[in-house]
Amino acid sequence: MDWLDTKYANMLSLRLEKFKKISNNFNFRCPVCGDSKKNKSKTRGWILSDNVKARFYCHNCSASMSFPKFLKYIDHGMYFEYVKERMLDKSGGSVIREKKPDFTVTMKKPEFVKNTGLASLKKISSLPTNHPAKVYIQSRCIPPEAHHKLFYAPKFASWVNSQLPDKMRGMKDEPRLIIPFLDENKQLFGFQGRSFRKDDDLKYITILLDESKPKMFGLDTVDPNKTVYAFEGPIDSLFIPNSVASAGGRIDTNLLLTSLSKSNIVIVYDNEPRNKETIQKMESAIDLGYKIVIWPEHIKEKDINDMILSGNSSSVIKNILEMNIYNDLAAKLKLTTWKKA
Repeated sequence: MDWLDTKYANMLSLRLEKFKKISNNFNFRCPVCGDSKKNKSKTRGWILSDNVKARFYCHNCSASMSFPKFLKYIDHGMYFEYVKERMLDKSGGSVIREKKPDFTVTMKKPEFVKNTGLASLKKISSLPTNHPAKVYIQSRCIPPEAHHKLFYAPKFASWVNSQLPDKMRGMKDEPRLIIPFLDENKQLFGFQGRSFRKDDDLKYITILLDESKPKMFGLDTVDPNKTVYAFEGPIDSLFIPNSVASAGGRIDTNLLLTSLSKSNIVIVYDNEPRNKETIQKMESAIDLGYKIVIWPEHIKEKDINDMILSGNSSSVIKNILEMNIYNDLAAKLKLTTWKKA
């Protein structure tokens, strides 16, 4: 861990419960999930040293982010002071600087999407109208302008093994819908394989090529300066403009790994007022400062795709979303009346 990260990690000691230094790392109660509510002595949040760089990780909720992003999450003012001091360090100011590795030596040549395994697959948009995969997509009423974002793998296990040898060893080959995860630079870092069979126990298989990336779909096309809707599944996000979706794990902790501003994000959970797990997720998102949608009682469908299949248009659903956004105390009060025992 470099000197500046160490300095600001120590400065966080008054902001983090049970803060202590262990070797070259720092341990404390996780401020993202609150750690254990039953045992106040639990300390599963860490600032870990990875050679020169530092990173935050929680062994309870699995939240993970770079040290600067964690600093910003805890204290915006301290973060901006950190950025200024880092800039002074890089510009050769009066700050004593450590020797940095040669960037031209360590930087890897970028890999573009066209050079990835997706190049061997066909986009849904290029398939004939009578193709089974195309028929399935059309049966879900997914808008035609989104078909180019989805791919068809006729032999899913073989295709995965061509990229990650033995990853799907022993798995039977079958056709699957491929939902790719691309970052802001349009680099492929993972994907979901969605089964076409209704009775498949493994409906979704999620694979990350880069474990440091968040399990998020839509980062390559979203405009961060506008309102960003975050859904629980990629399919739902295809119906609403400027949307992203979680592809596993909690949406709120996945979003922390992105560069999206919390003030522009609206999280849309499934319409499940009797589901305790969904209620807990909504409560957690509110506590973290996110805006959320709380569905009006006349909406009976579970998710966006179900609403589309029931005859609602994307524009109507977007209006419903916009009219039912809550945050802070208003969100907690509304959630209390919305959830059903």
